[in-house]
Amino acid sequence: MGTVLKLAGLRHRRGTREVLAIDRLELAAGERLAVLGPNGAGKTTLLRLLAGLDTAGAGSVEIDGTQVTELDHGLRRRIGYATQRPGLLSTSVLRNVELPLRWRGIERARRRRMALEALDRLGVGHLAERRAASLSGGEAQRVSLARALAIDPDLLLLDEPAAGLDPEARRRFLDDLEAAVADRAATLVHVSHRSDEAFRIADSVAILTDGVIRQRGTPATVIRRPADATVAKLVGYDNVIPVETDQAGQVLIAGVGCGLVVDHPPGTGTLATWGTAIHIAPLDRGSLRATVERVSAVPGRWEVVLAAGETLRAHLPLDESPPQPGGHVSVTIDPVHAMVIGKPGRR
Repeated sequence: MGTVLKLAGLRHRRGTREVLAIDRLELAAGERLAVLGPNGAGKTTLLRLLAGLDTAGAGSVEIDGTQVTELDHGLRRRIGYATQRPGLLSTSVLRNVELPLRWRGIERARRRRMALEALDRLGVGHLAERRAASLSGGEAQRVSLARALAIDPDLLLLDEPAAGLDPEARRRFLDDLEAAVADRAATLVHVSHRSDEAFRIADSVAILTDGVIRQRGTPATVIRRPADATVAKLVGYDNVIPVETDQAGQVLIAGVGCGLVVDHPPGTGTLATWGTAIHIAPLDRGSLRATVERVSAVPGRWEVVLAAGETLRAHLPLDESPPQPGGHVSVTIDPVHAMVIGKPGRR
């Protein structure tokens, strides 16, 4: 079924600092929103306001047309919330997951069955009788999520659910999370500071920095057309650098043409490119010269750091021979995977 969320004129302060300023945000029933932002952006505060745990200083937060502060117990019990720190009680895993079902007055046999089903969906059913205090970080995250899912919520709030996990544990956890919510109609709000995590299960993305939503759109739109340099960095662009354009529309990096041409008046802007769009060649093959500062082997590729008036990062396949540090090369930029942000486009 899901729920409809509406935020209007929302303002929230912590001490003298305004931590949230959201003029309007709406989610349709069943929509899955990822809120992507750095630490301190206001993501957890937003979730706490949606859950009714905090009260906004100004504005409204509505769930299905009712102010969240006025929700009765029945409506509040439709909200599942998996916090960043699992916060499990010092009892068994099963009893932790059963607890919100017990609060809802579900009889013992049924709540045990529902709790076990939720644990099984996340691959931790075998831990049901373990003490929660004995769990690893990844196990505790799964149990926390199972507790939120066990009530079959209409609104599911996820606060960095994979925080603190190593890369392999994170990958497995996100795989299981995606599978666990795949067949659910719940409205979902998932906050994270990692774009690869946030976009996994989202059909809509809101970029939140300094308490303000800078951009809202589908994951593909936000990735392909970030609204500004801050958004480009958050979604993972490897190169986000200041540039100028001349009268002919040529894009200049530190005053030197890089081969890109845009169709707007001269001025300043921000160039965003992926590492794969930076092509390295001998000195006579391109107009932009660079010095190789560092070459590193990273998972799946070489990362080459270049000094070209601005720092550029290029990605090369591992089967290619990278240039040597200290060497001089020329650089070209693939126009298909590069953009000057905030301008009409390129030609």
